Amino acid sequence: MTAACRMTVRTGEVVHPAFAGVGFHVSHHLHSTGKDHFDQVIAKRWRELNPSFARLTHMQRGNRQALDTLADHLLRLKDTGTEVYLATWDPEDTAEGAERAAYAKKIVDQLEYLVRERGATNVRHYCMTNELSLGKWAGLVHDLPKFRDYHRALLEELDARGLDVRLLATDASPLENWHTIEWATQNMDDITGIYGGHHYINGYDLDDETFYPWFLSNLKGGAGLARKMGKDFILGEFGCKQDGSIRDGKKMDVCIHFGKPREPMMGIQLAEAVIAALNAGICALANWTFTDYPDEYRDNYVNKWGTFKWSGNDCSTRAHYYAYGLLTKFLRGPATVFAVESSDPLVRAATVQHHGTKTWSIATVNRREDDVALALALDGPPLGLAFRKYTYDPDDVPQHPFGDLQGPAAHVTMEDGHLEDVLGAGTLTVYTTAYRDEAPSPVRAVTVERSPDRGRRVKWEPNREADFCYYRVYRSGRPDFEVGPAARIGSTIATEFVDREPGPGTPHYKVVAVNQSGNASSA
Repeated sequence: MTAACRMTVRTGEVVHPAFAGVGFHVSHHLHSTGKDHFDQVIAKRWRELNPSFARLTHMQRGNRQALDTLADHLLRLKDTGTEVYLATWDPEDTAEGAERAAYAKKIVDQLEYLVRERGATNVRHYCMTNELSLGKWAGLVHDLPKFRDYHRALLEELDARGLDVRLLATDASPLENWHTIEWATQNMDDITGIYGGHHYINGYDLDDETFYPWFLSNLKGGAGLARKMGKDFILGEFGCKQDGSIRDGKKMDVCIHFGKPREPMMGIQLAEAVIAALNAGICALANWTFTDYPDEYRDNYVNKWGTFKWSGNDCSTRAHYYAYGLLTKFLRGPATVFAVESSDPLVRAATVQHHGTKTWSIATVNRREDDVALALALDGPPLGLAFRKYTYDPDDVPQHPFGDLQGPAAHVTMEDGHLEDVLGAGTLTVYTTAYRDEAPSPVRAVTVERSPDRGRRVKWEPNREADFCYYRVYRSGRPDFEVGPAARIGSTIATEFVDREPGPGTPHYKVVAVNQSGNASSA
């Protein structure tokens, strides 16, 4: 073990007073799916990871049905307390003047419908295009006055209707295009509500220890530009190294690390990116992406970036799900980000205190090849806090067939503002007081009936507790079975589950509720 790392949370030094959260880019509302897939995979895992920020694809050419599908999804995100940033994927190339004004009116018609008629008031930010694309990717990088004119037309419509959606400039990617953000601060700040950019980690290997200080410095530059204008900065997309090759006539828009031996190290690199973002004063950030695109999305294009696969027997999770998921769950907003000092440059950390509950979450990455003795202090009034400790070790990924996040590895007590512990070599560790020890109420009125496909349909009464997350369904050949991992057959947010392979004999079922703290009810 190396010498102790002394770490101090500077409670008098606020990095950001209203951090919105660690989240995802989301586009699964664009793809059709069945109710079981949505309830048992997409929605269950969203609630499990519980992000408070999301960036969503907006397709302006869609019909009213597509807009209603988007609205339905926005309302589900509103229910989970998720703030939303929309960006259009298919903007129309319009002529300056009346034609552009008409286009702006159409866009704001859609925004007004989403926010006012459907009640999606969690839509806070909007950009007229993804990564300055118009006609081709990043086409507006070389015509920024046109980008400005689009946003001016949009702002006139928003202001005329009193619609509280802030416009974002410039959504540029990669860092080499972030000069457009500085241009925006000088030329369109009067019509910009917030600034933002993207970056993919193409220049650094997963084991490169120099990535963190480099990324931190660049993010401070972007956030600093916004802060000079009195505004915030969103990291709208970020991810690990891109592939982008052509294989068998298909464009491979995938992460290059997937399926390779070092893939689990993605969780550590993404955690470092998140820690850098918080310490740089970023307002919110979104990893690309929550889930893969479906296999059949396009014949000539494959998009596989998700924390889990869209399809397959179990829609299996990827390793970084169990690292990034800890950060979306416990670095939720709204929260205050405080400065953190570390005596060891290879031990990185970020700290938030959640508004309202005043709970704490501290994320650390130990880049050393040895365990590190941690001595952590909060420099404010002496506190006694009971932390749950969660870990992600890329050498021992806690894969789970239903995508359950790993439970706490330990409980660690802070006495008089001081905590002592050991950080495992090469691991992510999250300490949090954002939990409850109480289990949900038992699930009531479980009934079973035969389904038309010779399966069994299990139903039950809904759990209405505020911190409810999802249900686990178990099957046994005996009515008095003990609930255990081998008996579990599914997870869902719904109040019914169809067991399509009950096997011979008479199956018996139990259902337990799970809350946001990961506590399960008695069966």
